[in-house]
Amino acid sequence: MADAAEIISRIRDRGANVAIDAGKLTIVDSHKLPAGSIAFIRANARAIADYLDREAAFEERAAILEYDGGLPRPMAEDFARLLLASAPRGVTPADWTWFCGKAAEIVERRAA
Repeated sequence: MADAAEIISRIRDRGANVAIDAGKLTIVDSHKLPAGSIAFIRANARAIADYLDREAAFEERAAILEYDGGLPRPMAEDFARLLLASAPRGVTPADWTWFCGKAAEIVERRAA
């Protein structure tokens, strides 16, 4: 399976883009891509769409933390990554929730 982040990076490096529009993966400026790209993108559409969804969730969470929470952007991005991460193997959901809560307390103190 191809790496969706790498696929998207290559698409964007060539001046094209992919986006989710009305629940459908669309390719913007597809004429800028080399032959065979469209078929490759379609074959990996589910992975690309999932990545774009995660990317959008991250950007939204980081923006909320930055603008509503008053955090500097780098801190907002770090905390957004933590909040969107899954608990490491061997860590119970209760422990992960506690850990994220403690991290939130630290972030709130630093932002104040």
